[in-house]
Amino acid sequence: MNLDSLKTLIEDESDLYLAFPIPDDFDYSESYVKFTAFDILRMKVDIWSRITHNEDLKEISDFLPENIYKKALECKAYLEAKFPNFHSKFEYVRYQDLMLDFYGNKNYIDEESFNDYLIQGFQSIDIELVNAAISRNEKLVIDLLKNGAKPTINLASSIAIIDLMYYLINEEATCFMDYNILLMGDFNNNDYDDVFYSLVDLYTAASTSKMLLLIDIYNVS
Repeated sequence: MNLDSLKTLIEDESDLYLAFPIPDDFDYSESYVKFTAFDILRMKVDIWSRITHNEDLKEISDFLPENIYKKALECKAYLEAKFPNFHSKFEYVRYQDLMLDFYGNKNYIDEESFNDYLIQGFQSIDIELVNAAISRNEKLVIDLLKNGAKPTINLASSIAIIDLMYYLINEEATCFMDYNILLMGDFNNNDYDDVFYSLVDLYTAASTSKMLLLIDIYNVS
């Protein structure tokens, strides 16, 4: 998305609202997923912000991350100026069912596993951080990090196993690679399912990037 095309596509507030039908083979609670143009730009800003500062992700990209990041910020600034009274209520956690992820769509560490880890000597706040990050709950992740939660936690038992930082970094790279491949293609020749799954990959990669960005900013341990 560049600024010239954005100006053409979005002329009044009603144009900000986007609805994406759910493909038949995708398990989702509703028949549509609804975003605004602000939401899409928020995801683009989050993922490309991470890539501009991450050499490993830069090597995956077929684009100049700094250029795409700059374009996303320009588009965001234009919409904010054009619609100063529009308030997007976008929260990553609301869309966690979009993630094609074994860990996603639930609290991975259930009550039984949670209590088992407490008995092993793990701190409650650290275990809570795992569930908050997996569910992409930004507000809770920030609160837990500010209060000393350790993102380097590595949990292992017969019930639930996860190394949080490894999970986030691997998930970000995997979904960004898929998203990058679809970006390189000609969208005019893609069927709708390809376009929809590019949205899924963008959401998953961007929401994961956001968790890592929050850890970089708020980790006090």
